[in-house]
Amino acid sequence: MIIDMNQIHSIQLGILQEVARLSAKYHLKYFMTGGSAIGAVRHHGFIPWDDDIDIGFTRHDFEKFIQVAPTELVTSDYLVEENRLNPRYEYDFAKVMTKDSQILERGREEAKAHNGIFIDVFPFDRLPADKSQRLEQKMVLQDILQEIRRRFYPDRFPSAATGHKPYTNMSLQDLYDLRLKTMVQYDHHRDLPYVNLSSPYDYAKETIFPSEMQRLIKMPFENLHVPVLAGYDSYLHRLYGDYMKLPPVEKRIQRHILNATVDSSSTIDENESDKPQLPLLGFESQAG
Repeated sequence: MIIDMNQIHSIQLGILQEVARLSAKYHLKYFMTGGSAIGAVRHHGFIPWDDDIDIGFTRHDFEKFIQVAPTELVTSDYLVEENRLNPRYEYDFAKVMTKDSQILERGREEAKAHNGIFIDVFPFDRLPADKSQRLEQKMVLQDILQEIRRRFYPDRFPSAATGHKPYTNMSLQDLYDLRLKTMVQYDHHRDLPYVNLSSPYDYAKETIFPSEMQRLIKMPFENLHVPVLAGYDSYLHRLYGDYMKLPPVEKRIQRHILNATVDSSSTIDENESDKPQLPLLGFESQAG
């Protein structure tokens, strides 16, 4: 049950190069996050079994990216999906993907928007210091997420939202608007930590302190050099604990792509177990 990761990784590196080009052109600062940050530090490239790339922007730069990227990419091989660009895309973060590929993504098998080989682009907002504000924000976002999931995937999420607001009576656009308003409501407090509210981890789990966001360093990532938080060690320890330790073999699995088709003649499928894995480009370790 193997996907040809070498081909998927090559396509994702091309997407990342285009994001890096746009970021440089418009003076935006992106940085590797989550498993991709581990990949940069521990493997100097992809975690071998990882099937996506995760990057982050501060909310200010994320909004600028969403503003300029669709026009910049219109004649390219890539497109941006974000719910303000396409309401059939349900997430509160963006994906940059190839136009000529189609994937079957775990958990989004019935996705209504185009779903090609992608990289994830996360906005980082500000995390309130007050515990009651955190609880309120967490509950609102959870209820909105539950209602949006119910509308997109009713067979898997049949239950309506149970919160104190009438989410079931709101239009999809109003849900998107309220979600964004809830995410950015503390962004004017410059001293608060950054947080990835779109993170697959628990609420407030993926945080970055302002001092950690001040400086980025370049690290090798396959055939590229990518920006990573200079304080990556603290960030990754908070998120993963001992991130330099490899997980057990049974947990070294790709989590997103079940099937991928590129063009009309080239298909990558996890059932093609007899297809050889091509080696990935690597770099000598500079950490540890």
